[in-house]
Parts: sequence; C-alpha cells; structure tokens
Amino acid sequence: MKIIVASENPVKVNVAKRAFALLYPEEEMTFIAVKSDSGVPDQPMDDETEQGALNRLIFIRDNHTDADFWISQEGGLFRDGERLYNRAWVMVADRDGYVTKSSTALFYLPTDVAKYVREGMELGLANDKFFGAVNSKHGLGAIGYLTDGAIDREAYYLQAAVIAISEIKHKDWY
Repeated sequence: MKIIVASENPVKVNVAKRAFALLYPEEEMTFIAVKSDSGVPDQPMDDETEQGALNRLIFIRDNHTDADFWISQEGGLFRDGERLYNRAWVMVADRDGYVTKSSTALFYLPTDVAKYVREGMELGLANDKFFGAVNSKHGLGAIGYLTDGAIDREAYYLQAAVIAISEIKHKDWY
C-alpha cells in the first residue's frame, strides 16, 4: 500500500504510520510525506481548520495520483466566548474517491497562550513562548505540556486518524 501524507511534520507522519499499521497490520506500506498547501492562514480559526484539512487532502490527491490512500491533518483554534480551544481534523481518501473525516477531542488554551495568538502569534510559537519550549509542534505540542506528558501531540491525533481510516476500511457499512 502506498500512502501519501499531507505533511512533512514528523508528528503527523508518525500518526499516519501508526494508524494505518493498527488497521492494516498484515500490509506492507510505503509512506510519502508531502509538503501541502492548506489554502488557509497559518493559524486556522474555526471553520478554516476543517477547510484546511480538505484543501490539503485535495492537493496531495491531485498531485500524487498513484497512491492507495491519502491522509491530511489540520489543527486549528476555535472561539468559545473569550476562550480559545484547539481541535484538529483528520481526513482520509482512498483510490475509489471515498473520503472520511474525524476530529480530535478539544482542549482549551491557557489564558496567556490565547493572548499571544490574539496578538498574531501562531499557536506553535505561542506554546514555545509560554512553556519555554523549542519547536513544540513537532513534539509534545500544547496538549503534551497541558497533560504533563500523558497525551502528546501524536497520541492526540492518533484516535481521530484511526476513526477516519476505519470508516474507509469498512466503507461498505456506511
């Protein structure tokens, strides 16, 4: 199986590898990480998040047509009054054109992180500043710091990826 991942971020590539391995344990797989265009701002807000995941999926599918599956992942922020929360969308397409999506759980940002974002900072940089980290979006992510490492960014995305891939695997049920 050949799978195109709409990101070169090692966290997102590992999510794809782990999720497909869980659902297709007997298959040999090749993963190709591709820089993709989301078509939304670097810090997606609200509906831009789901649109970014879809745009990335379309981009990789249109530009890498010789695959069995394509997977995209887009994290973004959502407004809840004065508070901001994080949630990501995962989308998967198969060779037949069947497309699925699933989202992660949501978690609220600390007040100062939300303030940095409102001032124009991208979430990864805001987290780095608040938590005193470097390149946290390629590692623990905010969720890792907020949960004392109990859930890192990879684990956070994994459940949504498994759900989206499961629907494709069992699309005849839908």
